[in-house]
Order: sequence, then structure tokens, then C-alpha cells
Amino acid sequence: MELKRRERPIILVAALLVVGVGLVAGFAVFSIMRTNVDVALRRNLVSQLDLRVQWAARDLHNAGLRVRVVASRPFLADLLVTTGKPRVAARKAAEQGLRSFLAFRLLGVALYTNAGKVFAAAGHFMAHPAVELPVSGALGTTLLWNNVHGFVLRTALPVYRRHAVVGWAVGDVPLPMLDKVLFEVQPLQRGANVALCGQSGAYMSCFPDTLSPHRTKHDMARTYGGKLLPMGLALAGRTGFIVTHNYLGSQVAAAFRPVDHTGLGMVLTVNTATLYAPVYRQLSLVLPLLIAVLVVALALLRWRLAPLVRALVASERTAREAHAQLKDTEAYIQAILSSVEEGLATISESGIIETFNPAMARLFGYAVEEAIGHNVALLMPEPHRSHHDDYLRHYRETGEARVIGSGRELVGRRKDGTEFAIDLRVSEFTLGGTRRIIGTVRDATGRREAERRLEHVATHDALTDLPSRALIQVRVDQLIRRAERSGQLFAVMFIDLDGFKGVNDSLGHDVGDRLLQQVAQRLRGTLRVEDTVGRLGGDEFVVLAPALVTPMDAALIADKLVRALSEPYPVDGHVLYTTASMGVALYPQDGRDVDTLLKNSDTAMYRAKRSGGRQFHCFGDGLDGATVDHVHIAADLHRALSADELVLYYRPVRQSGDEAVVVMETALKWHNAERGILEAEEFLPIATEAGLALSLAEWTLRQVGRGLSRWRDRDLMRPPVLIRLGAEPFRDARLRESFRAIMVDLGMAPSAVIVAIGEDDFMDDPKTGLEALDEWRRQGLEVALCEYGGGYSSLPYLKSFAPRFVRLDPSFTLDNVADHESVETLVAVTTTLHALGATVTAAQVGTVEQREAMRYAGCDRYAGNLAGPLLRADGCEGSLAKHPPVSR
Repeated sequence: MELKRRERPIILVAALLVVGVGLVAGFAVFSIMRTNVDVALRRNLVSQLDLRVQWAARDLHNAGLRVRVVASRPFLADLLVTTGKPRVAARKAAEQGLRSFLAFRLLGVALYTNAGKVFAAAGHFMAHPAVELPVSGALGTTLLWNNVHGFVLRTALPVYRRHAVVGWAVGDVPLPMLDKVLFEVQPLQRGANVALCGQSGAYMSCFPDTLSPHRTKHDMARTYGGKLLPMGLALAGRTGFIVTHNYLGSQVAAAFRPVDHTGLGMVLTVNTATLYAPVYRQLSLVLPLLIAVLVVALALLRWRLAPLVRALVASERTAREAHAQLKDTEAYIQAILSSVEEGLATISESGIIETFNPAMARLFGYAVEEAIGHNVALLMPEPHRSHHDDYLRHYRETGEARVIGSGRELVGRRKDGTEFAIDLRVSEFTLGGTRRIIGTVRDATGRREAERRLEHVATHDALTDLPSRALIQVRVDQLIRRAERSGQLFAVMFIDLDGFKGVNDSLGHDVGDRLLQQVAQRLRGTLRVEDTVGRLGGDEFVVLAPALVTPMDAALIADKLVRALSEPYPVDGHVLYTTASMGVALYPQDGRDVDTLLKNSDTAMYRAKRSGGRQFHCFGDGLDGATVDHVHIAADLHRALSADELVLYYRPVRQSGDEAVVVMETALKWHNAERGILEAEEFLPIATEAGLALSLAEWTLRQVGRGLSRWRDRDLMRPPVLIRLGAEPFRDARLRESFRAIMVDLGMAPSAVIVAIGEDDFMDDPKTGLEALDEWRRQGLEVALCEYGGGYSSLPYLKSFAPRFVRLDPSFTLDNVADHESVETLVAVTTTLHALGATVTAAQVGTVEQREAMRYAGCDRYAGNLAGPLLRADGCEGSLAKHPPVSR
């Protein structure tokens, strides 16, 4: 009984579905048929209308051409201007000629004089037209219609003789093609109508159409129901297709378009009731057939479906009982999973999480429902997250997976983005023919931290927490491999404290240990971030200094360390003094393996200790040119840059003729507390060797910028300032970029500075020098050539340099003009430079006689003591006043 009660609704629903499907299918068929008719109608109407418009336009055009033939005949023009007695004969000749033109399908043709009188005529013209509409774009052209002649085009054209109008030709031309266009609709279906109308003021007038071949319509409105009718749209110059209502309220489909530029419009319409009649006739045939099919389908449904429904109901009851059992089993399994302390999760072949136990949720910070259904990559950091889908694809295609069946230590990613170490074990199983993966996860943070602590203890000194000998050896080996790839230098520095045994013996090992801890701390604070310091044991330390540019860099670091370790140490109420001996070995010149570098640095350290301690020695010849004094100078120069010990001086360069200041030269001096005042020539080579040349050039440019600002505030002249650069800074792209940034920052124009380079510095590597020259000029800075003639004096390279400013070598400076040979030599040099477009400056001019001799030899400017003394920026007011007093 229960089975039958549950069977009826199922059969009823199935029957309704069958009926519904049948009705939907019938409606779809009807819609498709109607849509096809719409598409075919639109295409047919538009193409038929286009064809009829072309015929009508061609008929109108050809009719006008026939009258144009008459108007263009020269003999008719000659007859029109005949006067006196021959005029009667001329009229007869004209009539005879006009009759011959009637053979060109003209209804009637006539010639008129300019006074409007008929000169000659032939044939007959349409009388009493029922419709008369002007044709736009053609002067004197009118389209006529009546029941007798049908359509006639009346055209009036001027007759020219020698470019003057001597009369008019008027002709009536029948338009049989237009009759066919409007009244013959054999290509169209029944109910179609073709209409032709023209504008009549605010209204329109229409010729007879297909459905009313003898009826004309005048002063008709262009709109219906507030909307333009299809004919109104055509007369407005528009082309298209529309479904609308006509004057009678019937729905029609209409194609419309203008007839070229005649001001006429043509519309082709079909009544939609007539249009869809075939569809409805077919529907009346298909509908009974569809009903019969539905009845048969319902009968078959009742016959075949009832047994299936009974079996389905029985199966559903069995499934319900199985589901209840499954739920109990699932609850049992879930209870077990919830009690497990390790994280457990299963994922599908595509990587989607299917189960996620509470322990897993606690580990990763996701709620169970937040994880299930998402990709397991959710629990992974980059780059594994992005590549995990590729791993799974490889596993599905090949069955290979390195993680399955083995434990691995990986990194997991929590919900808050933090990463932590995990131990992962993965296995796979098959369920329902589909492979699944089960993962067991345990937090490995504690174990990894314990291992890290053990490793740190094994590789670091317990007292100072510095790397021990074993780790230092590993680090040296790593630096060797890196240096082999990059080609850079690095240094191994062996340090031994002087007199440390005395501290231990007199104050005890506890004080000695705390002293060693302070030494380690001081070494860390003195070194660069990339450097490494380690303790080998006792009072022996090792420093690794990578990425050195020159051997001088190693010497500077060593000197800095020796000084730092010589400072007093406060330990347990005592002030202890100790110094250090240091040995330096450079890679690769002092060794190419770990043991050799450590041994050679140790040897160099003993050499320093035998020399009295508190110093460093280098093992090999890498620092032959870098004496200890040079190292100290370089170290002091580092501090001088920030301690206001450097001073920039200015000296004017004057025009040889009017003594005007045209350039300000710069001179750099170092006011050192211990060494006194050092000239640039004394410390610039050391600065270049120590890598400070770029910093000095940048410092100089900033001082020049401040000086120019000071002169501007005091309303002084601001001639360009010449800054001398060495070979290395001149070629360094970093300095050019730094100059550009500093000048933008200080608001300096490129013309405010002239960069100068000596001839010897330039010729040291002329190819690279020319490339750097182009870059400086591309930034807008002018480059001057100094000390010209004292070295190479290579004319080809001088032409390539093409300097605007050349400063001669001081050896060219003449004391007077009595030395004719020197004068001739100098004149040849200045003449050559002038030919190249250069301004020539004489150097180290100290007397008026020297100035006059150099001016006589062709020098445009002069520099030296006579031009003015070296002054700081604040003292240049006398030289840079806009109206200085005349002193010479």
C-alpha cells in the first residue's frame, strides 16, 4: 500500500515533464519558423526595394540624358540666334531637327528663346498631370503622372552657344520602367505594396501605388501616432527596415530608402498577417501530430515507468538504511580522528582538501570548514604554493611522487601568514577507483630549534659566541668559491692580543674571559656587515673581509681594527690596556685554499708581533705601494670628509685683454691637525688608491654649489667653476650620475661647472676617455683639457676630444718674448688649438711680463698668482664684483 502511494506522485511528475517537454518543443519549432520568416522577409524586402530604387534612379537619369542630347546640339543653338528673314527657315529647320529626336523615346520636345517664347516644337507634352513633383538636384526637372501617359519626366535645360545661354530645351520623356517598378510585383508575394512619394512642404504627395494604381494622394502627413512613417523616414534620407502600423492600423513590415538625391522616397510593405499565414497553416498540421505523440508517450510512460518506480522506492529504502549505518561509522571514525594528536588530512588527486582533523586545524590556524574544499596549496609558502598544481599533474600523469611513502621536513604556512617547520608523512589509497592522498603532519619547530642550538654550540665559541675554527674554515672555503666566480679580492686577518697572558696571570682567568668578550664585541662593532669575525682559541681571532676592490681596502680595515683594539677596556673595576698584532693574507696572491690562507695570515701576524706589536703586516707583495703611512693618511682622510678638515679654495682665470674674470678654478687642501696643511697632490693619489676619489669629487661639487649660492645672494658675478678630476673619477659612470643628482638637488645649471682632466690622465686610456667625454657632454657639462703639451700632445686624439677650453702645461709659460724659439713653438701650439675652436689658457702666470709674453704668443686667458690669490668662497668678493676697481 505504501509502495503504491509513493508511486503515484512520481508517475504524475514524469507525465507532467513529458507534456512540458512536448509543449516547449512545439513552441520552439514555431519560434524558429517565425524567426526564419522574419529574417527571410527582411532580406527579401530590402533587396527588392534596393533593386526597384536602382531601376527608378536609372530611368530618371536616362530620361534627363535624352533631353541633354537635344540641348547640346550646336546646330540648334545656331538656329536659335538666327535673325531677319532667315529666321522662318531656321524655325522650320529646328522643328525638323526636333522631330528627329522623338525617335529617342521623347514624348515631346521644344526650343524656347531667352524671352520665354516657343521657337520650335515637335511631338506633344503631357497635359493636366494628376501629380506633379519637382526632382531635387536637377534645375527645371519635374516628375509628372496621369492616367493617360503614366510617369513622365519633364526636363528644361539651357542651350549654350560660345559659353552663353541662347535659349532653353524642354522635353517630356516617358518612364515605362518606373511604371513597372510601382505596378508590377510578380517577384513579391501577395499583399505587397510599392509606394513612391515626394515632399510637398511640411507634407508629402504620393503617386499611385501597387494596391491603388489609379489613386493619387496629396498633402499626406509624414507621421502616424507621433512617429515617422516609413515614407517619412525615406524622405528624411534614411534607409532601413521596420515593423509598424500603416494608415489603416494594420501591422506591416516595411523597407524604406530615398531614391538617390532626387528628393523622392520609396517604400515596400507587406502585411504581417499575410506574411505569417503559411506558418500558422503549418502549425495547424503540426499541433494534432504533437498531441498524438504526447498521448502515445504518456501511455508508454505508464507501461514502462511503473515497475521502475517500484524498484526505485525499494532501493531508496535500502539506501536510507545503509546511510544510517554509514553515519554511525563516520561518527566513529570522526571521533578517532578528533582524538589523534597529529594533524591528519586527505586530499583528492586534484589537490582539494576533503578531510581536516582538529589537530590539523590547531596547527595551521584554519577552522575545519575553512580548509575543506580548498586547494592544499593553501597550507604552503612560496614557491611551493605556485608549483603545487604542477607537482600534482605530474603525479596524475606518471604516478611518481617523491613524498609518498617517506617522511620529509618541510615548511608550512599558517592562516596568519607565519611559516613554521613541519614533519610530513604522505601515503596514498584508492577509494571507488579514485586515488586519494593522506598526509600526517607534526610541528617540527621544537625539534628544529633544538637541532639549531646543537649546531650553534658545535660551530661557535662558548665564551664569545663567535664562529669557531671549523665554521671559519667553511666560511673561507665559501669565499674562495665566490671569488673564483666574481674575481674579487678578499682578506683573511689573523689577530693575536699583545700581553694577554699578563692579564690572565695577574688578574685571573675570569677577568681574562671578560676581556676576551669585550674584544669580540669591539670587533663586531668595528667591522662591516658583510665581514666575519671568529675565535680560534685563547686570544687568537680571525677576521674575513670579502668583496675588496684593492689591497688598500684590506690595509684600511686592518688599521681600523688595530686602532679600535688599542682603546682601554673597563673590566670589573679595572681599566685594562691591550694591543693587537695582525697578519693579513689576500686571496688569490697569498693563497688559493683554506689552509694556505690561514697559515700565511698567521705567519704575517708573527712578523707584526716580532716588530713590536700594535701593528699589522701583510704576508705578500700585494701592498708594496701602500705603506703604513699611506694607510694612516687614507684612514684620516675618511674622517676628514665629515670633520670639516678639507677646504676648497678658488682662484680666478682672467681674460688676457680686458682682465675680466671668466672662470674660477678650484684647489683642494687638507688642514690636518698632525700633518699641517696638505696640498691636493700629496693626498689625492692615496685617496684614489683607497677608493675615496669619487667621494672627494662629490664633496667638491657640493662646496661649489654652496659657493655659487653665496655669490648669488651677494649679487656677485657667477662665472663657471672648474673642477679638476683624475682619470678614474672622470671615467666612472657612478660619478657622472652622482654629479647629475647633486646639481639637480642644489639647483645648479650644467653650465655652472666645467669638468677638467689632465692630458696624461686622458691619454692613459684614450678610447675609454672619449666614451666618458661623450657622456659628460650629454649631461650638458663642458670638459676642459689641462696640462696640454707636457705629455703626449697627440693631434688625432686632440681632434677627437675637440675641447672648447685648453689649459697649457706650465712648461710653456714664457718669462718674456726674447726667447724667439720658444715663442715660435708656442705660437704654433696656440694656432693649432685655435684652428680646432679651443680657447687657450696660460698656466702659472706670476708676472706682468709673463702675461704679456703669453698674450703675444696667442693665449686668450691666463691663470696663476697674477690673476689673483687662492681664496675661500667668502673672500672672492673683490674678484667677482660686477664693477671691480681697475687694479692693472
